[in-house]
Amino acid sequence: MTPTIRPATAADADLLLRAIDLASEGLIPTLWAEYAPEGMTPEELGRMTVVEEAGEFSHRNALVAETAGQPAGALICYRLPDPPEPDSMPLPPAFKPLKDLEGRVPGWWYINVIAVLPEAQGQGVGAALMDAAADAARAANAPGVALIVAASNGGALRFYTRLGFAEAARCPFDTTAYGAAPTEAILMTKPV
Repeated sequence: MTPTIRPATAADADLLLRAIDLASEGLIPTLWAEYAPEGMTPEELGRMTVVEEAGEFSHRNALVAETAGQPAGALICYRLPDPPEPDSMPLPPAFKPLKDLEGRVPGWWYINVIAVLPEAQGQGVGAALMDAAADAARAANAPGVALIVAASNGGALRFYTRLGFAEAARCPFDTTAYGAAPTEAILMTKPV
C-alpha cells in the first residue's frame, strides 16, 4: 500500500515526539531533560516544542506518513537560513559539530528528523517521506536536500546512499556524556 503524506498538525504531537526520539536515538529527549524548566518534565517541554508555531521542531515543519489511515512515520524538514543564524538557545558543546555541518549547506532543504515506526518499516514509508522532502526542496527553489546521520547507523547510511545522497563532510560526534558511544556525524547531500 502506498503511504499517504500530509502536513502535520499540533494534534500529531505524540507521533512527532516518537519520531524525534527514534531518529535521535534518544538524544533529543535527553537534551530536553537538561533544558526543562523547574516543574516541567522533558516530555512536557518536547510537546511544547512541537506544538509551537515556529522553531526547528515545530509541527509546521513536519510531514506525517500514514498507511491505511494509521501513522507510519514522520519527517521534520525546513530550509536552512542563508547565511546561517545563531542558535536561539545555547547548545551543549557535544552538539556544536552538527551545527557546523549544517553551516556548510546554507539555503539547502534540511531533514532534521526522519523516522518510520518499527511496525511500518519495509513498506516504502521512508522513501515516500524522502520524496516529499525533495518535492518541498524543489518548491522552495533550494539547491538540494541535506541531512546528518551518525556513522554508526549503517542501515540509514545504506538507505540514503541508495536514494542518491552522497557524503559532503564528516566530523567527530562524541555524545558519551549522554550515554551514547562516540561516532562521526556525516553530512549527506543530494541536489534537486
